[in-house]
Amino acid sequence: MKKPPLIAGRNRLLVLLLDLALWTAAYAGAFVIRMDLTPYPAGFAHLEATLLTLLFVKVAVFVLSGSYRGLVMYATIPDLLAIVRTSTLASVAALVAFSVLPGHRPFSRGVLAIDWMLTIMLLAASRVVWRLFREGLLGTAARVDFKRVLIVGAGRAGVSLAKDLLSLRRRDVELIGFVDDDPGKQRSTLLGRPILGTTGDLPEIRRSRPVDQVIVAIPSAPPRVLRRIAELARGIRDVRVIPSLETLLRGKASIVQSVPVSEDTFLSRSTVDMAASSDLNRFYERKRVLVTGAGGSIGSELARQLAQREDGRVERLILLDCAETPLWEVHRQAAAHLGARAVPVLASVRDPHRLRQLIVEQRPDVILHAAALKHVPMCEDNPLEALATNSWASCRLAELACELGVPNFTFVSTDKAVAPSCVMGASKRFAETYVRSLAQVSATRFAAVRFGNVLGSNGSVLPLFHEQITRGGPVTVTDPRATRFFMTIPEACGLILQATRIAQGGEVYVLDMGEPVRVLDLAHNLIRLYGYEPGRDIEVKIIGLRPGEKLHEALVDEAETTEPLPTAKLMRIRGRGQENSRCRELLTALETELRHRDAPGALRVVGELVPTYRSASGPLRSAGAKAS
Repeated sequence: MKKPPLIAGRNRLLVLLLDLALWTAAYAGAFVIRMDLTPYPAGFAHLEATLLTLLFVKVAVFVLSGSYRGLVMYATIPDLLAIVRTSTLASVAALVAFSVLPGHRPFSRGVLAIDWMLTIMLLAASRVVWRLFREGLLGTAARVDFKRVLIVGAGRAGVSLAKDLLSLRRRDVELIGFVDDDPGKQRSTLLGRPILGTTGDLPEIRRSRPVDQVIVAIPSAPPRVLRRIAELARGIRDVRVIPSLETLLRGKASIVQSVPVSEDTFLSRSTVDMAASSDLNRFYERKRVLVTGAGGSIGSELARQLAQREDGRVERLILLDCAETPLWEVHRQAAAHLGARAVPVLASVRDPHRLRQLIVEQRPDVILHAAALKHVPMCEDNPLEALATNSWASCRLAELACELGVPNFTFVSTDKAVAPSCVMGASKRFAETYVRSLAQVSATRFAAVRFGNVLGSNGSVLPLFHEQITRGGPVTVTDPRATRFFMTIPEACGLILQATRIAQGGEVYVLDMGEPVRVLDLAHNLIRLYGYEPGRDIEVKIIGLRPGEKLHEALVDEAETTEPLPTAKLMRIRGRGQENSRCRELLTALETELRHRDAPGALRVVGELVPTYRSASGPLRSAGAKAS
């Protein structure tokens, strides 16, 4: 291994020049002190005759001892001790040199002793002053904007972190102190900063003084302790954790914000790629495609897949959503590939007049209807909104497609539409049934696809588990027996695109998703991927099924049959559909109940078209009054 140079860098050369001045001052001062501050010509003559020799000896000793390989700005107690050792060695070497060289016999041995003491004092003082200057402790300029940092833990990790913060040359960080649960450390200071109390005092500290950031410097703290600290520090905008050395070496740092694990890790089967095929490319080539709900997880992925196709590129991609920011983002991504052929439309699917105008102007060949309200608890609490968006708006859009001659219409449904027990599932089944009935009276090829739980989509269980684990737990699971069918976002979009291509009119398509997965197993697997042990490091809390949730989901109703298709893992569901005239009659009734804001009445209408709907006994079934 190549050894570092004896004097490394320009700054260290400047330190050597400074030391030469200090050695000269120390040697001259030694003569002045030894002569009792009285001018003595013989003494000054000896000083002049021996000064160069003394400086040569000291330079040689300090350089050869490696004194100028260290960083003066980070000088510590060991560095000061090294100054004492090297200065002593240099003084001894000077005494030997003076004894053997002619004309160098010491004027007085006391001069070298005093020089030794002054040398140590001046060099040590220069290092301390230099470090104080670098750390900003000698500056007087006022700091206008800085971050106030509080360290939790006054042990070795906390001290090391504090030293690093104090050694920063920048002036935008202020270490205001420490907290530590050790009673012996209370009412004391560390590195000039106070220990302000224990972790239990964090709320009071936050109220009594401004704190911008809390850094937890307890590498061995278990997640439950970190969670308690995070709760106590609630209100402080930035709380961070220093991982342990072992955690870093094993690559399982606890401060990770998300685990970069592919969603298909949690499937009970191999993933299915249905989006890449020559038949699919030919089908969508030079077509105008309207995607509703384009800003959502499914809609945005559909837009990306359609926009990025090199073969079979669409002629125009119309992106519709009522949320401005998600629409802006997905349009930006699509326009990078399609340019002006990607058209953003800020509108609601509950505005039939705007949709009619849009279809007349853009003349889409394909409508992929992904817009929906999908969260079960939210739909249970807001049933009229769920029915207005998922049922009424979807049916009216399908009617517009039929009336205006759109060749292809695909409706995105859900496995919760099978024997639904929640408003969201019932609202989807209502629209699914209506869309299928339109195939009886229309040249438009209508189809529906049923999804399982889409891993990684907005608000799905996997991002929720990620968030709960990074907070230290608990991870919440509704029931230890609960199972769900899972699919990835690319699989869901591939299912939509393929179903649209092969639709004959009025069918429902599903993906063979293998065996259902226990949600509890998914939670345990993800916790272990973070490097924790479920139940020991991260609590798994059973919270019970929420209103509208089922213990197990199904993909096919009892009255339906499935048939496999040549496309891998794709299945077609056939069943006896409702008469279109009856569906139109019930849609009109639903529209009336929605206009009157009558939630129980609207749900009764849904139940007539979806007889398998069994809602949970709750306020909706018992409510006699109209919703306000």
